[in-house]
Amino acid sequence: MKTILHLVRHGAGPAQLAERDWVVYLHSLRLVHGGSPYTAPIPLGRLDHDQVVALCFAADLVITW
Repeated sequence: MKTILHLVRHGAGPAQLAERDWVVYLHSLRLVHGGSPYTAPIPLGRLDHDQVVALCFAADLVITW
């Protein structure tokens, strides 16, 4: 099973998420979904640039909405 990181611009977003997906809203740089059970290497909440880069490298696939 692949882990997908969704980088979401303002007003966009995925219609459905898989259990392992992670979601980051770019307008607020906030990780709002880290998998179920939680699998993201960073806690939910505000992120800095380095944390977004770390999530990109940790995910199997990155999609920008």
